[in-house]
Amino acid sequence: MEKEEIVRRVIEYLEQDLETISKAALESAESATDEEVKAESQYDTRGLETSYLASGQAHHAKELREELEAYNCLEIKESGIDCAIGSLVTTMSPVGKKRYFIGPAQGGLEFEDEQGKIIVVTPKSPLGHDMIGHRVGSKVGQDETIIRVE
Repeated sequence: MEKEEIVRRVIEYLEQDLETISKAALESAESATDEEVKAESQYDTRGLETSYLASGQAHHAKELREELEAYNCLEIKESGIDCAIGSLVTTMSPVGKKRYFIGPAQGGLEFEDEQGKIIVVTPKSPLGHDMIGHRVGSKVGQDETIIRVE
């Protein structure tokens, strides 16, 4: 799978997730101000709880928009020597080959292509942090050796 295709898939995933969480935040905000959730006693906290939920969902939507922007601005470079954000890295470990895409966000997403699984890692993760700046032959993570940087 080409790096551009990985980025396209992550953007597609983020757009779908953003649409879902934005709708949920709007529904929660509307529910928080609904007459039916008005406190009936001093111990009734339904309205307050719903407003906290709406606030959390709005914050999550903001984070998703920032991640989406990071991927939309990501410049995919030709194969390099050193691992960097935007690199597709193949490693070898005692259990076999693994492929990682170093992205600005959304670590943990997985994609499949004809060669197998590709896992998105970020510089914030221990493995992604280990990879940044390293090149073919470097040891990273738990007994993995970089064998290819694209």
